[in-house]
Amino acid sequence: MKHLFSSGEVMYQKNEKQLAEGVFKGDYLEYDEVEPNTSFKCVGKLDEQPAEIAFMLSDEDFDGVKSRYMFRILMQSDIFLSNWKSYKVSFTDPA
Repeated sequence: MKHLFSSGEVMYQKNEKQLAEGVFKGDYLEYDEVEPNTSFKCVGKLDEQPAEIAFMLSDEDFDGVKSRYMFRILMQSDIFLSNWKSYKVSFTDPA
């Protein structure tokens, strides 16, 4: 399921993250549930090139994200700006 970043998150650049490969600016996240083994996908641009990033949350940040998810106060930036245990970048063709 697609989950858009809110206008406030975009305005305050909470949809941007510095990675080793450059600055990634997310358009939306894709996920169904928030579980320890959930692979999240973020679609956006890495240094202005269309890309997707698949990532998993770090163990230390998962509990906080899960709590906000259960209380229905989870923002997409809570997931995106958390620490990741791993990630993989895939460049995509422009739509």
